[in-house]
Amino acid sequence: QKPQAPGSLLGPSQGHFQELMLTEDEKKLLAKEGVTLPTQLPLTKYEERVLKKIRRKIRNKQSAQESRKKKKEYIDGLESRMSACTAQNQELQRKVLHLEKQNS
Repeated sequence: QKPQAPGSLLGPSQGHFQELMLTEDEKKLLAKEGVTLPTQLPLTKYEERVLKKIRRKIRNKQSAQESRKKKKEYIDGLESRMSACTAQNQELQRKVLHLEKQNS
């Protein structure tokens, strides 16, 4: 038997039926929505649609998390640059004041 990829429909063969393999996320979301799927394939068209919808929700959630993470990293970078520029600006203002005092 070879290992199954996450989100794979097929499990190891048992006779002529195959077991439906679900990830933990898929099981949680199915339970949350009050849906039960059979443990053996084949699935009905309705069950396939439900499973496809659940998997799309999981992918969307992961994509949203990744997007929020990238946005946070971007904002953190901007804040860091702003702090550096503010410090540099203050130092330059001090130098200008010093030079103005020397020239007067």
